[in-house]
Amino acid sequence: MTKEIELIQSSYHPEEALEVLGNLIQQKMAYHSQKTLRHQEMFGEPDLAAEKRLVDLQQLKKTLIEELKQLDPETLLHINGHVSITITAEQQAS
Repeated sequence: MTKEIELIQSSYHPEEALEVLGNLIQQKMAYHSQKTLRHQEMFGEPDLAAEKRLVDLQQLKKTLIEELKQLDPETLLHINGHVSITITAEQQAS
């Protein structure tokens, strides 16, 4: 199975783009924060992969904010957020 989703397909001014993309990044950050917290509770140590991804996302958001704030507020940006979902392994039925 392969599924293609057009998550975002529109034009935005920098402030709007920051809101849309910032919210997406923030949701991913919340997911990884919860994941490492659950891992900590279950195994007594954080999920290192989730923590690394969280740091990467924080840097991405910071960079995005800096870049978009430098643009003229009337600049128009087209954002195409495409998501591709592919099954990489299936669980075998018992």
